[in-house]
Amino acid sequence: MILVILHFAPLVANAQDDQEVHPLLSKRFLTAVGIFFPDRSFKFDVAGTTPSTLSEEPVDFSETFHLDGTDESGAIELGWRYSKNWILRGQYFGVSDSNSVVLDSDVEWGDAIFTAGTGVRAEVEVEVARLFFGRSFRKTDDQEIGFGGGLHWLEIGASISGRAFVDGMDDGFHDDAVGVGGPLPNIGAWYIHSFSPEWAANIRFDWFSASIDKYDGRMINTSAGLTYAMSRHVGVGLSYSFFELDLAIDDESWQGSTKNRFHGFSIYLSGYW
Repeated sequence: MILVILHFAPLVANAQDDQEVHPLLSKRFLTAVGIFFPDRSFKFDVAGTTPSTLSEEPVDFSETFHLDGTDESGAIELGWRYSKNWILRGQYFGVSDSNSVVLDSDVEWGDAIFTAGTGVRAEVEVEVARLFFGRSFRKTDDQEIGFGGGLHWLEIGASISGRAFVDGMDDGFHDDAVGVGGPLPNIGAWYIHSFSPEWAANIRFDWFSASIDKYDGRMINTSAGLTYAMSRHVGVGLSYSFFELDLAIDDESWQGSTKNRFHGFSIYLSGYW
């Protein structure tokens, strides 16, 4: 009996220690599923093939097509502490919208011009998937600081459809869509502070600024949140996220630029094990 007690004593001690540390800092796996309520800003530009149709300013979809409201979208985040100091995280969210309006002023979109007074329909879609490898450089029972790098996979698309003029001629109904997808590398850091075994705050920041393949520009993806662990395996949280993407695009399917900004609160349910 004494030998059995001695064998299981370390396991009991570890379980007791785990109860005194917030699950964000002690559990091996993390999943968070929530709803993101972002304020959105969309700007796109498509270069025409003649100087007369080159846009001096990107088309502000938010203002021109009234896509600047707040709308909810799903979001998911996964985490895996695969060793004492190393962690792998994944994140996904998507933002899309569409609307039909009568134009107040002319809109240049590539070689097409949609004139004022014309009824048109605009659609936008941005999807972001994040994969991040990080290492903890300071980790205690109540805090963690880490740095790392990873990839953001982006899928970006926009379209305008309606009656348009091309090279001064009435082209009738014109439906012109552009889209591009691909990875962007980034560096990042995070900080977690546990106030008690139930409450913890966390901050995350990802950044990119460079010319890579068909992209030239910068990206910021950051969030700050507060999590309450209702049990050792279930928690709820509130966070504020900011995502900005400002890119010039040089691709066969799209010569132009995009600037998108999403910021707002998320509520989520977390699982730990």
